[in-house]
Order: sequence, then structure tokens, then C-alpha cells
Amino acid sequence: MTLLSSARAQVRDAINWTESGIIRNVVYPLWTMRDHPHYRRARARFEQHEHLSPALLQDLQQGLLQRMIGHAARHVPYYRSTFDALGLSPMDIRTTDDLRKLPVLQKRDLQVSSEHLLADNIEPEMRSLNRTGGSTGSPIQFWVDKARYDLRRASTDRHNAWAGVRPGDYCALLWGAVMDVPAQQVLSVSWKQRALHRQIMLNTAQTDEAGLHAFIELVRKYRPRHLVAYAQSAYMFAEFCAANSIQDIHFESIITTAEMLVDTQREKIEATFGGKVFNRYGCREVSVIASECREHSGLHVNADALIVEIDRRREDPEGCGRILITDLYNLSMPLIRYEIGDLGSWATDSACACGRSFPRLRRIEGRMTDFLSFPCGKRVSGPSLTLVHSDMREVRQLQYVQTSDSDVTLNVVTGTGFSDGTVNEIRRRLVPYFPTSIRLAVKVVDHIPREASGKYRFVKQTSAHPFNSGFSA
Repeated sequence: MTLLSSARAQVRDAINWTESGIIRNVVYPLWTMRDHPHYRRARARFEQHEHLSPALLQDLQQGLLQRMIGHAARHVPYYRSTFDALGLSPMDIRTTDDLRKLPVLQKRDLQVSSEHLLADNIEPEMRSLNRTGGSTGSPIQFWVDKARYDLRRASTDRHNAWAGVRPGDYCALLWGAVMDVPAQQVLSVSWKQRALHRQIMLNTAQTDEAGLHAFIELVRKYRPRHLVAYAQSAYMFAEFCAANSIQDIHFESIITTAEMLVDTQREKIEATFGGKVFNRYGCREVSVIASECREHSGLHVNADALIVEIDRRREDPEGCGRILITDLYNLSMPLIRYEIGDLGSWATDSACACGRSFPRLRRIEGRMTDFLSFPCGKRVSGPSLTLVHSDMREVRQLQYVQTSDSDVTLNVVTGTGFSDGTVNEIRRRLVPYFPTSIRLAVKVVDHIPREASGKYRFVKQTSAHPFNSGFSA
């Protein structure tokens, strides 16, 4: 770095420090007061909960659970029928252990019974429609209390703080969700992102060499302190910087999410950018589920907003089982014992040295999402593709199988109303993602088989693709 560029960086850092303080202490509080009236109280309450004793935390959980169970049994047709069929009353579900008396809620239940899962005492204007990308190949739509979004933001800010990220801090984002940034928009630096959320964003749905170089220039210009990224996108970015001898991109912390992160990838990311990786686990249905603290000894569950169960169908020597989630706050569409399609295990060692009493997940399995790799150097991540079909009822499940550099087969399990027009619509939506040279074959199948791990692979490659090919200097 030259003397002049070093001086410019120091000036930019000073400006960022001043702007961050103004936003954190003035702009952000005013914005949340106006647009998120439940945020401030929730944020203060959540911070108090971090250091509750295990007994008090359990009491808090069980009180919230009893409220949710009573509400669901009275006002949600799906659960009213479930309780009647099992001969249960809300008084039979008093503790987290009692939850086992209820059946598991599957994603398929949300797809076919969404109307029966809506509470009859919540007015339509008090809830918002959301949808998943369907990383298992099966997208769903669901409803969330508008007030619950304020609590989600408060909870996310708490988890961000564990990684040293505060409101007003400049962050770089490597993101791929179409609902958050349009597929056609590669780089995003809107006035709201810069003035309020302090973000520069690269759409990893359109990751190519030119886009990465442009993103690097923005990072150099605005000097964000933190990186928030899909796990595989963070690793890809680190590989790209290393391959191109780019050594001036640094972050104090890197929050990885959306995909499984392996230790070798963590090491590469930290070595390249100089900051610590804070892994996070979540889903659109309930937002943040668990995050690492500065001890990096597992992921603390968001236990004052959710109940997490590890359901072990069969004995596993490492205690691994399917993850079930109960949202303790979303009254519009209660999710009780909701299976999100991942496997995980509890940390069984002593309490975390950070002092927080929240239980810890030791690891999450099954969230590794492959990239489709094309000869031109473009890579398309699985998470970015999941939203292509998420609102199409004509499609029950999809799987992308890359059989060669230029050939992709799309396996489709059809839903109601599937036709040739559906195929044409899928092809149209994929235009922003696939180079024109790629041959896409659409194949209707009865089912998509599971892998040996028991998980569905949304993106699968049957041909070898070196991870860093196309990303050389």
C-alpha cells in the first residue's frame, strides 16, 4: 500500500468511525422507534436473558411455551384437530419434555395445510407473508406476526454483537437470496444500505470474476469492518483473493451462515481476511437459531425465542439427530416441533467460558450446498437457485444435477397444475443465472432419492470441478 493510499484509508476509517457513531446513537434508534416499535424493549429484554441461570431460562421457556400451546390449541385449526385426535389438552404440554407428545410438523404440512395453520384470532393486517428458498428443493410460504419481525431484528442484533458487529458498523455482504437483492443486480449500494444499514452487497447469484473485482474495489473504497456471507461464498471469496494475490482486504469479523462450514474453509477465510469467523445457523421461518460467541466452542441457541430439540430416531454414537424448532413468539402461524431438514448434535462439555447459559449446538450437518461451475468462470450457488421456484405451486421439488461443464439436468417432482408452460417459466427464470452456452434438460421424476447421509441434495455435481478453477490471476 502506497503512502497516499494509506492516508486515504486512514481518512476513510475516521469518517466511518464518526458516521457509525451518529447512526448507532441517533439514526438507528429513531428509525426503530418509527418503523419497529417493539424493537427497543425486546432488545433490552433479550440482553438481560443472556446471563439467566439455567433454571430461570427454563422457567422463561416453559412460560412462553405454555402461552403458545394454549393459543395454538384454541385458535389454530390444525393444532385444534391434532389435540382432539390425540386426546390431549393444553395442560398436558407444560414443559419442553412434554413436546414429545405432539407430532413433528413437516415442511409438507405447511405446503398443503397452510390455511389450517393460521390463527383465527389474528387479523390479516397484523401478519406478513414470507417464503423460503427451499434449500431442500421444497419451498414453502408462511405467515409471520409483524411484531415478531421487530423481535427478530432485536435478536439478530444481539447475535451480531457477539461477533463485534454493532448498528452503524459498515459491513460487506456476500448474499444470494433473490428476495433480498434482485438476481439481475450484481452489486448493491443503495442509499438506505449506506445511510442506515451500512452495507455494500455482492449478489452471489451472479458471481463471476468481474463482479468480484468490482466488489473488491467497493470494499477498498468504503472499508467495511465486517463481512456477512453465505459460508461457501465467503470461502470462494477468500480463494479468489488468494489466487489473485489480493492482500489488502481485511475484516475484523466474518459471520458465515446459510450453508455448512467446514474447518478447513474456516481456516482459509481467517488466514485470508485476518478476522475471526463466527458461524451462524438460521432459517427464514424463524430467523436466527444459533450463533457462535467469541469462545467459538459451539453455537448458542436463541433459547429465549425458540426451543430446539435434537430428535434421535436411532442411537447415534455422536448424539446426532434431526433438528426440531418451536417458535415461542409467532402467533399468526405457530410452528411447533417444526422439522427444518437438518441434522445436529448438542455440545456435551462444560458450560461456555463466555458465561451465557444458552445451550449450545456442537455442530450442524447437511447444509453444504454445492456451486454450479461453468466454463466462463461464473459460479451459481445453490441458495441463490432455491428462490427461482419458491412461489410455484406447480413444482413440489427440484434438483439441479451438473453432468458436465455445459450440461445441467433439472429433476422436477411435479405439483398441481404442472404443464409445458411451467417448464417454460422455469427456463425463463433461470436466464439471469445460466450462461447462454449451458444446455438445460428438464426431467420429470416421481421422486428425488436421498443421499447416503439421509439428506436431499438440491445441487449435485457428477463431474469434477476444482473449486478455484476460473478464479486465477
